[in-house]
Amino acid sequence: MDGDRRRLLSGLVVGTLLLLSGVVPYPVFGSPYQTSEPAPYLHQAVGDDQADFGNLVDLYGFDPEASTSVDELSPTGQLAVERTIASEPDSAGWHRYELPVCRDVMVVCDSVREPPSEFQYGEAAPEDVFTIIEADGQRYLFQTGVQEGAGLSDGFGDQPTSTYLWLFGLLPLGAIVIATNAIAQQTGANRVPTVLTAVGAGLLVIGLAVPYLSVAGVVSYDVIAQPLLIGVVGATLAAVGGLVWQTIQYTGALET
Repeated sequence: MDGDRRRLLSGLVVGTLLLLSGVVPYPVFGSPYQTSEPAPYLHQAVGDDQADFGNLVDLYGFDPEASTSVDELSPTGQLAVERTIASEPDSAGWHRYELPVCRDVMVVCDSVREPPSEFQYGEAAPEDVFTIIEADGQRYLFQTGVQEGAGLSDGFGDQPTSTYLWLFGLLPLGAIVIATNAIAQQTGANRVPTVLTAVGAGLLVIGLAVPYLSVAGVVSYDVIAQPLLIGVVGATLAAVGGLVWQTIQYTGALET
């Protein structure tokens, strides 16, 4: 196989991987945890010494004496409760904690792989999303979901950063890599497609590494997500410029 065909094959492979990177189960440039908006495993708790405890108990007719001891919960349930009530309360006395649940495809996990089975998440009836739990000699109204009809959505605006990064970065970049390599087969000018293929391959390697760097504590995904989006979209815009330049050169060559 000669050099031109190797470059073309490399470009097609990298371009195709970029096109598919947003639909594979592995979170390329994504969080290693199951994420969405609103937070899927957000836990909230308010103590019985706060007004909201009594108001909600009365509103939904809960029996404050029918509490569940934290010791009766599963290890994951205990972890969620303990970390929630250990968090700093807001002005109304509510404690909040989002439990990181690793994606199934992650080989290494620094948290849990399944949420507590005794709690209900998402939209459900009040008796399902609220639980009265006793911990450290105090009762807490523990909330793990939202009430039915609360407007939980999974629309375009609720997608994780990695989805936008693919749609506006990796997906068009993949198409550009393939297009520039195809044009180079006609013009013999390989500089632009070679550079873009290398950039695309580099982004794929970084994208595959990001979830594990986050799990290892090297970087915080919440901190780097926005810069990653800006950087990848910027690289794609530069690739658009390369494609335009190559197209102009090719069109000029045809006219002469």
